[in-house]
Amino acid sequence: MEIMEIIVRGMTCEHCVRRVERALLSTGKVRNVKVDLATGRVTFERDPSLTVEEIKSAIEIYGYKVEA
Repeated sequence: MEIMEIIVRGMTCEHCVRRVERALLSTGKVRNVKVDLATGRVTFERDPSLTVEEIKSAIEIYGYKVEA
């Protein structure tokens, strides 16, 4: 596992935070997700086989914008 940090734009509340957390965890290749709502920073551990595009797809389907 490796640590990755991304910026997610468009989160406005705790519901958004939980949605992003669930989106990442649903890939089955992510653990220990930490979301800072104020800054949009999302830090997590990921399996190196999980691509940035897969991460973006998992989150952006909900209308958020990912900056990796």
